[in-house]
Amino acid sequence: MLVSVSLISYPPAKRRWAFGRMGLDRPDLRSTPGLGFRRMVGTAQGRSLAWKPDLLRWGLIACWDNEEHLDEFLAESPIAARWREHASEVWTMRMIPIKSVGEWGGSNPFTAAEDTPEDGPCAVITRATLRARHTKSFHDAVPAIDLDLARAHGLLGSVGFGESPVVHQGTLTLWKSQASMREFAYGTAAHREAMRRRTDERWYSEELFARFRPVSSEGTWGGANPLAGLTTPT
Repeated sequence: MLVSVSLISYPPAKRRWAFGRMGLDRPDLRSTPGLGFRRMVGTAQGRSLAWKPDLLRWGLIACWDNEEHLDEFLAESPIAARWREHASEVWTMRMIPIKSVGEWGGSNPFTAAEDTPEDGPCAVITRATLRARHTKSFHDAVPAIDLDLARAHGLLGSVGFGESPVVHQGTLTLWKSQASMREFAYGTAAHREAMRRRTDERWYSEELFARFRPVSSEGTWGGANPLAGLTTPT
């Protein structure tokens, strides 16, 4: 299995057009060869995990049967053609799942590989469905985590995303190594406390944690490719 994440940013003049494509692109995605699980998502502003929507940046998370199908999508799909025509910036990362626990929409979409290499960059996707009564607790916990994340050693990139702005929340973080990811996850007080409360108070009705090995990336995210020189395609 190959998983891709694409982040697409648009100029202000394209704000309404880009929002509309979130619905209008779905039929083209359904007919894309080799494409299984896919989610079109909105993103939060900047590197924050807090849900302050960025109406100029959108994302696609997708699972592919093989790399050839992803190549074909990026070269020939009308969706990718519209990205090239209208977007100010597009970044696409290819990655292989190495650990995935939990569910997203009732099942786990990521089939983890047998090998779990410790060296090289690491990407993490989390996704959760918030219980309504815990929405405030969740959002109140995010600013302190954001502060620790901004200081985290080895962080290459981070973004919050959502399928809906209140209930279905997710994060993507990109790290120089699994060691730097673990240092943040288990070595910062705000994140440890949020993990404890998530479990003790049962914040989520559904949640997923998935770790990936990035194999390549193209384009730019925030003016640069955060994986430049760090991946070796296989």
